[in-house]
Amino acid sequence: MLFRNFNNLNRLFRDLNSFDEFFDDLSHLKDKEQVQTGKDENGEWERRTYVSDTGLFSYSFLTRKTGTQKLDEISNLKNMLEDAVEKQEFEKAVELRDKIKKIEDNKEELSKLNNELNECIKNQNFERAIVLRDTIKKLK
Repeated sequence: MLFRNFNNLNRLFRDLNSFDEFFDDLSHLKDKEQVQTGKDENGEWERRTYVSDTGLFSYSFLTRKTGTQKLDEISNLKNMLEDAVEKQEFEKAVELRDKIKKIEDNKEELSKLNNELNECIKNQNFERAIVLRDTIKKLK
């Protein structure tokens, strides 16, 4: 039905052209961006959202910081611990506290085993990798 009327087809092409122009020249969006930042299990992120004057078009960019280390497991667990305490989930907080302590107590051995595991995977020694993976799980 849309294509029966030639005027509707022209309007469709005109709208598509305005969509292309929206992305070709972004100067009209200066000072109209919304920026959100945060941190999750994969590290720090930033989302920039732009909306046209009419509100017809919008787009978002999500970027993650590169060159920074991914949060290590202990930092991630500590963040989860803080969250559990804030939510008054004390049983979960106790489990997380104990897990953090166990990992910290076995940190040197875990580091050695992780290095050996990575080497086994690199050399495709999967039988040994399975044994190492299970040992690492027990130490955590």
